[in-house]
This record gives sequence, C-alpha cells and structure tokens, in this order.
Amino acid sequence: MTNGKRILFLLRQAPYATCHALEALEAVLVAGVFDQQVSVLFRDAGVWQVVNGQDGSALEARTIGKVAQALPQYGVTALYVCGESLAQRSLCPADLVLPVTVLDDAAQARLLAAQDAVVND
Repeated sequence: MTNGKRILFLLRQAPYATCHALEALEAVLVAGVFDQQVSVLFRDAGVWQVVNGQDGSALEARTIGKVAQALPQYGVTALYVCGESLAQRSLCPADLVLPVTVLDDAAQARLLAAQDAVVND
C-alpha cells in the first residue's frame, strides 16, 4: 500500500435503483489511481453490486459487477463485505465477482475506526 490517506468507501446502495452505486464505484477507481489507501466495504443492499451474473443491459445501464471487477486493476484490493448483509440475502462469498474479506460487526467497527475518511454512497 501507499502512504496516502486511508479512505474507506462504504457502499450500501442497490446497483441499479439510482446512479449512486455506479458513481460511488467510479469515485473508488479515481481514488485508487491517486495513490490513496483505498478500501471498500459492501453492506446492506450494496452487496448486490458485487453479485455474479449481473446484466445491466436490460436497463440500458453499465453492468456494475463488471465495474467492480476492475477495482484491483486500479490498486483497490482491500475489499470487504458485511457478513450479516450476505446472510440476510442468502449469499456467500462464492456468489460474488471479486474475492472479498467477510467482516462481522466488530471487525467493521475496527475498519471504520482505522480510516482517515469514510465516504458513504
């Protein structure tokens, strides 16, 4: 990792309900390019952003899962998902387009506390 600021993007929006999810992922990509210590936590409906098998073309939208798959190419490899959010949706890490670290509530609190900035979508 770089010596930049520690920035956590907290992504909680469903992928296609509004433009917020795509705009937040694009902001993550930009932050990754500028040598920041970027991490992402997908929680609540935001876990749907990284589920396999998405196809935004039916809505004439970019497929958000494909955008998320580009995160490591931009240096964003600290990817986390809320375990409870996955469980509530009957999902598991194998259902996702990216390798992620599953966090419980206590681990999420520690992650949030360790950041210089937290950006909510």
